[in-house]
Amino acid sequence: MTTIDVTIAERTGERQLRFTASRLVCCGWVGKDRMALQAHIDELGALGVPPPTRAPIYMNLSTSLLTTAQAVDVVSDTTSGEVEYVLLRQGGRMWVTVGSDQTDRRIETHSIVASKQMCVKYLADRCWPYEEVAPHWDQLVLRCWVTTSERTLYQESALAHILAPDELLGTLPGGPLNDADGLVLYSGTVATKAGLMYGDRYELELDDPILGRNIRGEYVVTQLAQYI
Repeated sequence: MTTIDVTIAERTGERQLRFTASRLVCCGWVGKDRMALQAHIDELGALGVPPPTRAPIYMNLSTSLLTTAQAVDVVSDTTSGEVEYVLLRQGGRMWVTVGSDQTDRRIETHSIVASKQMCVKYLADRCWPYEEVAPHWDQLVLRCWVTTSERTLYQESALAHILAPDELLGTLPGGPLNDADGLVLYSGTVATKAGLMYGDRYELELDDPILGRNIRGEYVVTQLAQYI
């Protein structure tokens, strides 16, 4: 288990939550639009990643990978992040925030699960109660900016284009949802605007245009030197 301290930003104020993660699930191939989903499959296929045998996919990973730290260490020059919504479920309540599923793309050509387990899973340290955004869920917007030599808008999509929480949780393997206390679920991502990028810095945003607020997070990637 892993403990994460986050701030719950409710419409009536803020309070702190100490969340104990007992299960980490990363989803993939979650696009509702078949053409957009195929575009994401194709961009990974160009790197040698085999297409999925089912959609969506669910990958159980170690909760020790979870972090809100703004500095991420990697051991490869072929890792990249991707913006996702992140669900936290505890005590019958659910919250939503934004995160990034940093992945080793070279390892991904051999094993998608191993490529995910290779890298930490960043999430912002602020979240919203799910019930506050559920009525207008499809209008929430995910954005990601990547910095290499310059800052670039990398991904941008309304949540209407990917599977919603009820759809992902409804087919979650491993038992009834009532047994999912301590669950952290990464939603899977959307297609990039211009192909895969290996960035030094990732900025993430979950935007709520209806209530006029957003959750932002960012982290810097450092490749550790190796002497082998």
